[in-house]
Amino acid sequence: MTGPALENEMRSSALLTLSTLALLTPSGAFAEETAARYQVTFERTWSKQTHPADFPLLAHFSPVIGLTHQPGHALFTPGVTASAGIEKLCEEGKHQPLDEEIRGAIASGDAGELIETSDPIREVPGRVTAEFNLDAAHPNVSVAAMIAPSPDWCAVATDVSLVEGGTFVERKTVDLYAWDAGTDSATSYRALDADMQPRGAEMQSAAPYFVRDGRSIPVGRVTFEKR
Repeated sequence: MTGPALENEMRSSALLTLSTLALLTPSGAFAEETAARYQVTFERTWSKQTHPADFPLLAHFSPVIGLTHQPGHALFTPGVTASAGIEKLCEEGKHQPLDEEIRGAIASGDAGELIETSDPIREVPGRVTAEFNLDAAHPNVSVAAMIAPSPDWCAVATDVSLVEGGTFVERKTVDLYAWDAGTDSATSYRALDADMQPRGAEMQSAAPYFVRDGRSIPVGRVTFEKR
């Protein structure tokens, strides 16, 4: 094949290659920026004033844990059965074995980075901060802390995308809501342990403590700021 026919064949081949590469490019990839560093501020507003019903003594949030991840690989997902790590976090405020579950997701490529703080949030308003790296393959973030005391409730921001219009956002704030891990059947803050068998599903809590006039009342907020 020579002349115009060869030239046309080469042009078609090049276009096909470019189309294939476009299809293979992850949806989170960016033309100019493939990574960014963020600070997350996890703030508690949950108090006797915002959630007055039976508000417990020594109320606090546990230290925060979270991860960066692929879209859909969230820390909490409605209807999913909680992992052993989620159970320990929401029932006891412990980061183990959830931290190991997250490291496993990082090793498999589903997650990018583990996010942790070391101090509980005892004051209102109270906050903790942490920094983390975000990349184009893992543009979403999930973070959570135990609502303590409680049977199996966590303050959660899940599957938050930090990409808008193909670029990393400069700043984003979302509300934190109470979630039920579905691992304990008790229904009050200070109830004794009541292990749920079979397991229920993770879901935003419908407990009357967190709902007013049919509307869920946030227990805090989380802000992501690009560094």
